[in-house]
Amino acid sequence: MKLKKGRSLLSFINTPKKWQTKSLLRGAILLLSSLMMVSCLSKEEIEFERAQKANQTNQFEKAVEHFKKVIDISVDGDKALVSAREAARILHYELKRYDEAISFYRHTILYGKTEQERILAQKKVADIYFNQLTNYTQAITEYSRLLDLPHSHDDGLTYRLVVARSYFYLNNFFQAQTEIGNVIADHPPEELHFEALVLRSNIYLATKDYKKAEEVLLEILNDFPQRSKTQNISLNLAVAYEEQSNFAKAIETLESLRESYPRREFIDQRIKNLKERQSYLPGAKGWRK
Repeated sequence: MKLKKGRSLLSFINTPKKWQTKSLLRGAILLLSSLMMVSCLSKEEIEFERAQKANQTNQFEKAVEHFKKVIDISVDGDKALVSAREAARILHYELKRYDEAISFYRHTILYGKTEQERILAQKKVADIYFNQLTNYTQAITEYSRLLDLPHSHDDGLTYRLVVARSYFYLNNFFQAQTEIGNVIADHPPEELHFEALVLRSNIYLATKDYKKAEEVLLEILNDFPQRSKTQNISLNLAVAYEEQSNFAKAIETLESLRESYPRREFIDQRIKNLKERQSYLPGAKGWRK
């Protein structure tokens, strides 16, 4: 072992045995610690290299396995962060194992080097819960976390609209309407305004408030005539009229669709059914084919 400067081997030998033992023990511990650090570092690099090679050759299962080992060796290290990022991507987009992907995104949320990276990982988690897992209760929680993080005005409105949709799918129509009201009151861009009104009309249809549904659907058709064609707004308006027994308006609305709707036979059958129902109304003169 290396002796302190100024000490001879003879002086060390003449040192009492109990002090010799302590000195040797300290040296052994330091040597062992150094060897362990080198060993861990080498193992981390080996696993990281294996993960990268497996990833490059589309051996995704193996890649995730090795990335996991890198993270286990050095939880908050740079290679662990890269490993979490890559494992999340593979599990999310390649293997479609969404629950596992979330755990790696959460690693990035905890240890990400930049705020932008952490926010992006949180967006991925929220999106998975809403779109892939359809876990709307958890989606509300995750999007609410995004609202607590730095975001743009339009991003905030987008998050709130997803929260509103989540409440809608959970049949919590009151809270959904509250969220929609907040979005509309905050001057959303055209696309978000349109989507918010469509969701509002769907809530009124779901709750059988057909008069209010009619009012919102007419507003959509008036303010967004081109976009309305992509969301079957006129069909929904015909339903609202029909449920109010306003068959004349329902038929008129469907007839305006006959030339542009891709399934004309469907529209013709609906009109036929409505005319038949109309003929049964009190005071009707009878229905003719």
